[in-house]
Amino acid sequence: MNTEVIEAGGDLAAIQARMQAYVLAGDVASDVSSDAAALADVQASGALSSARRLGIYHHAYRARLLETMRDTFGHTLSYLGDGWFNHLALAFIEQHPSRHANLRWYGQMWPDWLGGDRLAAAGAGDHPEVAELASLDWSLRRAFDAADQPVATLADLAAVPAEAWGEVMLEAQPCVAVLTMQHNTLSLWHALDQGEDVPEAQALPAPMGVLVWRQDERPHFRSVTPQEDVALTAMLLGRPFGDICALLAERFPEADVAMLASSLLRRWIDDGILQSFKAETT
Repeated sequence: MNTEVIEAGGDLAAIQARMQAYVLAGDVASDVSSDAAALADVQASGALSSARRLGIYHHAYRARLLETMRDTFGHTLSYLGDGWFNHLALAFIEQHPSRHANLRWYGQMWPDWLGGDRLAAAGAGDHPEVAELASLDWSLRRAFDAADQPVATLADLAAVPAEAWGEVMLEAQPCVAVLTMQHNTLSLWHALDQGEDVPEAQALPAPMGVLVWRQDERPHFRSVTPQEDVALTAMLLGRPFGDICALLAERFPEADVAMLASSLLRRWIDDGILQSFKAETT
């Protein structure tokens, strides 16, 4: 940094703000005067000019975010290849600088950003499965990093009085997410994960729900039936168990709701996706 500027009464916070603005925008900024002010804060050193020294930070910031995204979205990277992944990720980085001190959260918006006609507009063709693949990558990483909570057991279920079940609130573990897939994205992910030939992307006959969670310190995912998709979504929205059963009866009138709800509860307990709970009785 140019210590003479600071000693002359420069505001350190203002100097830091100018440097941050340059690192975030720099040579793509429209405010040329701001760039000039940032360059004036930095002294040349040997063969490195002020612009070169600031440029090192400018490019290192993007390289670090790109490295983070390549790690988080590993299967998306394998599917797109280095060239297209880097091109799209760097475009995202320019539009979405990091908002968190912890890089674990960077890239959360990328799956949505990849949706619509983003790839087609970039010249990569129409590939809606890419956004779904990125969403699965992100949800699995989020599941790995999510906080731990006490896990519900069969004993928790057995302790609920029969008359209290209508108002019981089930709460999912923080690692749980429910995705909707329109394409054979799970097949793509499995092929990429196993190093096998990746099948052609195809639209599914109907949307498919996918449950993502962590068990035994490992992220997992599996497809779910339409009935379980409805029940999981209602639970994540904070609906009590009685409302979930009523919704299942409304959406699937042919189903034995009591048996269906019982089997779902048992599987959720086995998978460890529920937080420990106690029914509040009056």
